[in-house]
Amino acid sequence: MQRNKWRVFSRTGTIVVTLGLLSGSVAIAQDKPTSEKPSDIPPSRVIEGRVLHAPPKLDAADARKSVNAFITWAGESIVEEQNDARRALASAAKSPDLIKAFTEEILAAQESGDTSRALVGLGLLGEMRTYDGTKFLVEFVRKPLPTKGTVIEGELQEEAQQARLQAKAIAGVAYLRDPEFDREVAYQAGNHPSVIVRAEAISAFLWNRGDTLEARKELEPFVRKEERLFLDRVRRVSGEGAEAFNRKLTAYLKAHPEVQAPNPEPKDPRPPEEKPNTFDVTPPKF
Repeated sequence: MQRNKWRVFSRTGTIVVTLGLLSGSVAIAQDKPTSEKPSDIPPSRVIEGRVLHAPPKLDAADARKSVNAFITWAGESIVEEQNDARRALASAAKSPDLIKAFTEEILAAQESGDTSRALVGLGLLGEMRTYDGTKFLVEFVRKPLPTKGTVIEGELQEEAQQARLQAKAIAGVAYLRDPEFDREVAYQAGNHPSVIVRAEAISAFLWNRGDTLEARKELEPFVRKEERLFLDRVRRVSGEGAEAFNRKLTAYLKAHPEVQAPNPEPKDPRPPEEKPNTFDVTPPKF
């Protein structure tokens, strides 16, 4: 039971990392996923080959094409370009055609299996903070999770993958900071079928309200009793040093020892005849 709790906590923690607009690391965008063969181009060379602070224009007259190019650019961007993206998105938020194009690109990426691209698209749409865009995010969060597919270590991969996307979407819903949509975030914090989404809904609700005690009190009735430890999770804020964060983390783990990784289980000692740390063949010469 303790091991399962730790695994769930570890996975939901991964989603918190994706809460921001961009990942902060370089992702090499491709027309199609290439998970079977990783790129042999190091990120440093990708950055050197780019002209920084030059996002593609978001043009309502050619909405789908320009949004496609913008998502690709955002996927390759670095932290120093966040403000460039935000300025472009703030202007694009005035165009219904561009908002619609973002939703179409997100769905196209998801259908093609390009989860990374869909994740970037969801983050960008949430950053636009529009009513129509947020309505789409709500509908995306409410989609039924897959029930068939590949099971690895007891986890249905298709279900987990969609849950991670829905977690990004619920973060965008909370980012609008609108009472109508906040009620949806609070509802999903206790009722979404995936713990990944529930945990992210809790985190996003609190973060967008300044992690105040009042926000916690408002949200707590919606949160499942066995998941109220998510209300206490620590967050490393901008400018906070490692020492200060570690103090918060230590206090949290002391209050919730069930989320700590289990101690490694010692293996039985090998019998002497196995001669550990030796090979039975001569290694080839270099």
